[in-house]
Amino acid sequence: MLGDTAKTTPAPGQTSVVIVEPEPLTPPPAAAALTVTVGPAPANTTVPAPVLPSTATLENGKKKLAYPYAIRSRSQFLYYNTYDGVRDYLRDRYPDRPTDFYNVSTLEDYYRQYVSDPMQKTYLDAFVENIRERSELPPERARIAVSLIQHIPYAPTNRTLYPYEVLYYDMGKCEDKSILMAYILSKMGYGTALFLYYPEHHMALGLKCPKQYSTAGSGYCFVETTNPAIMTYSNGTYVGVGKLTSKPEIIRISDGNSFDQIAEEYTDAQSYEAVINSAVWNDNAMYLDTFNYNQFGYLREKYGLFDLDFVKVP
Repeated sequence: MLGDTAKTTPAPGQTSVVIVEPEPLTPPPAAAALTVTVGPAPANTTVPAPVLPSTATLENGKKKLAYPYAIRSRSQFLYYNTYDGVRDYLRDRYPDRPTDFYNVSTLEDYYRQYVSDPMQKTYLDAFVENIRERSELPPERARIAVSLIQHIPYAPTNRTLYPYEVLYYDMGKCEDKSILMAYILSKMGYGTALFLYYPEHHMALGLKCPKQYSTAGSGYCFVETTNPAIMTYSNGTYVGVGKLTSKPEIIRISDGNSFDQIAEEYTDAQSYEAVINSAVWNDNAMYLDTFNYNQFGYLREKYGLFDLDFVKVP
């Protein structure tokens, strides 16, 4: 979530319904309380003009990571090389957080800095190309990208991460992973935005889509980024917060195409909601009838959802 201030390892056993750490229910009165920094803040808070190190310096400390994803009931891995040198370059270039964090007009420029670094682009382009090679169909590439980023472990970080850093550390909070997803999908040609829920201290991706499937008629569909979830499903329960009830502020990141094939996800999200609503609680266990239990199993496999503790009624 946006207000996390302690770096931890990903919490085990997270599900697609309970997906975040506790946060205050209302935003703090001062923008400074939302400041996200890592370690000591740089002495000079002005972002310096880019001075690119040599390739040898940037590509120091190579490590190969495997990122899981699920596409149409098939679980696979994508492999990508990360470098300590690129991480070192980015960690000294954190943009100033706006003084007026509640002014959306200031946030667009702020968040766009995270997706526009020219050196970062050089290395992230290889990641995007790796996804493209997984399918000849643009919609399937987008689905792979969404699942891949959702499967990156959720963990609080004590500042906003660059997209490359999320891949390097193989973890991130809602804000970090939403920016990464916006970057990847924008490079695939889609219109993207960030959904910022102030009262719930949560961020998700807004993916340009047909208006009838979009959030509040905005033209952007809700995409959860913290954990595997079906696109357009926004009715999850957040620990310490409950459900998202506020109207999100929309921070536009990129113009681009609409994901017009999202009707499939929209239908599946409705089926998933029906399954959750059909569950009967008994002695702290959730029970489903045979039909809904099988339906949940199908959706879980299709999207790589994390398991819930459902028990099938005999």
